Amino acid sequence: MIFRPMEVKNLKKGKWIDVEIAEGDVRVLRRNYCGVYELFSKDNPRKVEYFNDLQLFKIRYGTLVKKFPLINISKQRFDIYIVAEKLDLPSLLKWFSNYGEVKLKKSINIDSERIDYYTWSSYSDVCTCEFQIVTSSEGYTINISKEPFEKIKKVS
Repeated sequence: MIFRPMEVKNLKKGKWIDVEIAEGDVRVLRRNYCGVYELFSKDNPRKVEYFNDLQLFKIRYGTLVKKFPLINISKQRFDIYIVAEKLDLPSLLKWFSNYGEVKLKKSINIDSERIDYYTWSSYSDVCTCEFQIVTSSEGYTINISKEPFEKIKKVS
């Protein structure tokens, strides 16, 4: 039986099901014995996408795109990118400020584009992350650092 992403309720450890991500794109969703969900193609089982929570899988591949609690934006950056495509810039910054403190570090104007450098400190987790927003006449693009601010090594 093939499920849609929003139809998946729960998987016991060691079990797997077939999930149709997109039209004709059927993949295997498996829960390993550590409780982590693994999503991979039957053709290429080496390329695996991991999810700590089934809810993160549904946010990423489900038809419902909704905001979710932010804990560490460096770890959640791929899911944030999907939601950010549907939000305008003020809504995105408000969403970030609901779960942490957003500080504008500096702004740079290059030609017709503006680059804003921000830091985000989580209220629930002890982490500070950096992100940049490039604003142009066509819209905006967000870039979130891969590592939290504390782990980035500064060269002196």
